[in-house]
Amino acid sequence: MERGCPSCGRMIDSSSKRCPYCNYDLTQLNSLFKHYESEADIKIPKYAGFIKRMAANSIDYLLFLVIFTIIEAIYLYFVMPSVYTNFVLEKLPINDVFMMVIPYICMPVVYFLYCVFMQCSKKMGTLGEAFVGIEVVDDLESPLTFGVSFKRNFLRILNVITCGIGILMIIFTKKKQSLNDIASHTFVLNRLTNENYMGFSYAHLFKRLLAFVIDIALLYGIYVLFSYLNEYIAGLHVEMRTQLLKASSILMFIVILLYFPYTESRRDGASLGKIIMKIKVRTLNDEKLSFFKSLFRFIAFGFELLMLPFGTLLAFVTPRKQTFKDMISKTVVVDK
Repeated sequence: MERGCPSCGRMIDSSSKRCPYCNYDLTQLNSLFKHYESEADIKIPKYAGFIKRMAANSIDYLLFLVIFTIIEAIYLYFVMPSVYTNFVLEKLPINDVFMMVIPYICMPVVYFLYCVFMQCSKKMGTLGEAFVGIEVVDDLESPLTFGVSFKRNFLRILNVITCGIGILMIIFTKKKQSLNDIASHTFVLNRLTNENYMGFSYAHLFKRLLAFVIDIALLYGIYVLFSYLNEYIAGLHVEMRTQLLKASSILMFIVILLYFPYTESRRDGASLGKIIMKIKVRTLNDEKLSFFKSLFRFIAFGFELLMLPFGTLLAFVTPRKQTFKDMISKTVVVDK
């Protein structure tokens, strides 16, 4: 087999280390490319699949829900302050109820415009799409124009009319297109990166879920123990029953809140469940987590639950097997 010399252009044997005509050192070509520890590091599918796209949508919806909830609270404070002092929905006039939901009525329109402008911008996608590493392109794999972006997002109505079948087409079509993608001739691609994954053995999601179940069982056992102690102590001190129950509830809440941040910020980076399953949490640089980073990761888990399954299922489609909380906290779960 032959190949062209990049210096003189003549055809030479592909196994040659130097060009016999111009003496060009062909091994210099290797310095132009990034070396990966294994081929698996660069086997990223071209087209973004169902899980990534749904996770991106979940992130955007969650972001808008939080923003519009804040806007709604501020709006009611200034426009209808009486709602905070005497809120009985059944007794409110129809006009007042309509005034209350105006921000949420505007939300779909604002979300539509947000998607249109973000997908035809230099980012080539919304914040959720950028977070999971995907971008929207046209049939020439170029950034969308405003018109194409408007058409693509307007045609999402086709996915609604077909009762979600248009979205499920992502699973079955060769280029992972939903119905509105097909109609607008657009595609969603995985963004290419040159990250080095450091050769970790990343923990499988099923192993992580089993570790989580073990931890929940442990916390439930602690809760049951607290309940028995409450009943016993309250029986001895009937007059202090209410205070004891409140104190116990607060203590139990603190235990649950700090269990994962404390255990995962220790040197071994593992809760009891993770120790049993022989996995641990680490930063991307293979360092142990600080307590505050671990706490932030735990708070992010709450938002991951609001994304339904897609924030967790990201572990199946990301190179480091990261869920939403892992990605946002820049951590990984690896085998010991």
